[in-house]
Amino acid sequence: MTSEFSIAVIERDQESRSAILSSLKSFSESITMAGSVEHLAEERKSQKGALQVVFLGVDEMERGIKDIKALTAQYPRASVIACASEKNVEWFLALMRAGAVEYLLRPIAHEELIQSLQKVSRLLFAGTPEERPHGEIIAVYNPIGGMGTTTVAVNLAAALASDDTKVALVDLNLDAGDVNTFLNVNPAYTLSSVTTNVDRLDANFLMGVMTRHASGPFILTEPADVDEAVCITAEQVQRVMEMLRGIFRYVVVDCVGQLAGCNMAIFQNASLILFTTTLSLPGLKNTKRYLSALERKGLGGERVKLVINRYLPKSDIQLKDAEKVLGMPVFQAIPNEYADVVDSINKGMPVVKLQPKSPVSKAIQGLAERVKR
Repeated sequence: MTSEFSIAVIERDQESRSAILSSLKSFSESITMAGSVEHLAEERKSQKGALQVVFLGVDEMERGIKDIKALTAQYPRASVIACASEKNVEWFLALMRAGAVEYLLRPIAHEELIQSLQKVSRLLFAGTPEERPHGEIIAVYNPIGGMGTTTVAVNLAAALASDDTKVALVDLNLDAGDVNTFLNVNPAYTLSSVTTNVDRLDANFLMGVMTRHASGPFILTEPADVDEAVCITAEQVQRVMEMLRGIFRYVVVDCVGQLAGCNMAIFQNASLILFTTTLSLPGLKNTKRYLSALERKGLGGERVKLVINRYLPKSDIQLKDAEKVLGMPVFQAIPNEYADVVDSINKGMPVVKLQPKSPVSKAIQGLAERVKR
């Protein structure tokens, strides 16, 4: 942290306020206490400079939503940590959508407060977006689904996340995404939690809503509510991708659907589009149609790579046949190891981590190496 790290506490509950101030004493040499008051109105009168973090006591959900919006409007770069007594998912989501980045339950434990503060502060002084490293977007795509894009995306993200490489995994299958199922996670915050707050999007906010899986990647899943998915726009997705590229070395996106809208927002900024298909006549026919469409949209050439999933060496259609029909080389073939993949899904752990010696794991590890080049 830094001496310019300015914190305010707005908390009517005396026990909670005392607990926060007591915990913050351990950071006395690296933070500036901007003030400790009972109500937002008092803070507005006393505060003259910028704030980086605000601990905000919330006793009524609607009042808390209004206070959070007021704070984030006045201090757009501030991270608001809501403190409340309600152990209620509705409160979590409502306050998060209003702009809070963390939610602490009273009575506030010292360890939880410190973890929360470290979480929102670790990227606060990482530099301007221009100074941050520019990561690569890797889209794993098939227009109709059912070709294993989620299997490839989940395992590729886990393989790339080795050696502490920062990797994000985004589920852009807005209608029927499965990343959360494959990884056995049920995050409180999803892609719509980000897009509904896109006007105040920053690194702190993003890291506050993303879930890190035990296999390594930070996850942003599809909205739980179908109605929320309908409201997500290409412009919002574009903004999210720009921010993710400034935080992560690789951003792996599981894509399905037409060459329009949110998908095009991904493809136009992707370093690679891994077109995933199988060695079947319907699969190859559809692949040929969409590869031609990508080419017409200026997204062909070296950016698009062909990945053959569920490959069987003794299949009637061979890799060389697919290459001849599609007019492009196979970038990576992933063998059909159904039992290993299903076992990994049932256990919520990518097969590259669960069974690293499986043929499918070795193939995806090979894909990861080729992606890095």
